[in-house]
Amino acid sequence: MGQHLESLLADASLTILLSKERLQSYSSIQEHFENLQLIANITPKLATIEIALRNLLDHELSKIDSNWIENSTNEQMQKELDKIKNKEKYAILTHHQYLSRLTLGIVIKTIRDTKLQNSIMDLKDMRFKKYDISNRDYFYLSNNKRSLFNNINKVDIVLSLLHNLRNRCYHWENIKKMRHKNNMTFPRLTTTMNNTFIGIHPNKIETFLEDLLRHFDDRLVKYCSN
Repeated sequence: MGQHLESLLADASLTILLSKERLQSYSSIQEHFENLQLIANITPKLATIEIALRNLLDHELSKIDSNWIENSTNEQMQKELDKIKNKEKYAILTHHQYLSRLTLGIVIKTIRDTKLQNSIMDLKDMRFKKYDISNRDYFYLSNNKRSLFNNINKVDIVLSLLHNLRNRCYHWENIKKMRHKNNMTFPRLTTTMNNTFIGIHPNKIETFLEDLLRHFDDRLVKYCSN
């Protein structure tokens, strides 16, 4: 723990405001605010990706039922709708208002449940090693033979990483934190697919988000960087 942070933790009023537990995740108070600045920088990218996912999902499912949210028989979707209605008891919401109020978690679950991964994102050219040297683009079958991740696997991995990153950011957690094991360093932001860990190095978070934006439309990277 840095000397600056030790002196900060000794200040009772600041410790109450920022919490000892939160500050202990950082080596210095400067690192804490650098983390918040990184979150601020990537928020437009996160928000745009989330908006795109919602609207792509809606585009696909509306081909079958323009009121697919309200007509859903999925138990979790029904619970989501009940929460929305309880919060806005006196409002008559349109389909797009319901769509905008769905959590990212239920959006991702619906993409998976309706098997729309291939319709939502084309990630066949994505290479996970780009985001951390410990990553790989394959997994091992039960006979120990390698099998490459297919596009559905890759979309599921990316959606899981995105959801994890989004939640950490919006709870102001340390997204620059790393994990240390056996004298090696690994990303803390990870997910698993077929017993294979895939992570994003903190220095590659912005690259990861920009690559996702490019998969939707190259112009989005420029719009989110202004």
